[in-house]
Amino acid sequence: MTRPTILRLPIHLMPLLLALAFGSAAAQNNFNLEALNPGEILVNLTVNEQTQVEQDTLHASLYYSAQGRDRIALQDSVNQQMAQIRALLEEGDIEYSIQNYRVYQVQPDRSARNSSENILWRAQQYVQLTGQDSEAVLDLTARLQGLSLTLSDLRYSLSSERQEAVANGLMTAALDKLRSRAAATATALNKSSAEILEISMNSGGNQDVYQRSMNVMAMESSGVATPVAEPGLTTVTFYVNARVVLVP
Repeated sequence: MTRPTILRLPIHLMPLLLALAFGSAAAQNNFNLEALNPGEILVNLTVNEQTQVEQDTLHASLYYSAQGRDRIALQDSVNQQMAQIRALLEEGDIEYSIQNYRVYQVQPDRSARNSSENILWRAQQYVQLTGQDSEAVLDLTARLQGLSLTLSDLRYSLSSERQEAVANGLMTAALDKLRSRAAATATALNKSSAEILEISMNSGGNQDVYQRSMNVMAMESSGVATPVAEPGLTTVTFYVNARVVLVP
């Protein structure tokens, strides 16, 4: 019986060959895994490495809202206020978006429900701030609060750039763990060695461990104090999956 071709990946070369192993292993390795030699065993192994990282990006969501019976006047109020706010946002370097413009009816009180003249309207629009300079984001948030915007959400997240850098740092440890797991599996099954055939990997399923306390300080007569926020932690996990042949 012809022995199947096995791709041998020296562990010190794995980082250089991951792209091949992940993207085109099937095209390069013509394994006939149904024709393994007697005593050989094909196993699938999964390992992971993880660490907790402090979040580095602050998001603030605020909105301006006006309410009344004159639907046109309400929209004009929102439009004028948001034009002023946009001018303020353009002065700085904080990433922002202005979105979610809504105009809708508010449920009237029971005595006015049957009167079309008493329809109550509400108009509002949201501003989203995002930045890694937390102090600048918080200062700008306070200025917007002083312009009658209401803070609805203040939270941290881990940026994709930081997540990728951390994941790359976990790769070597995960590959070392894979090699050890393959060798231990071979020993447990009384095989002489383990041959790694294919490797796939990914970094996903990151989880926010906790958010430290965030609050808005008391309003003073001269304006709004700067909100207070502290970053939490995110767990970054790096997964490696491999197909391994155990050799007698």
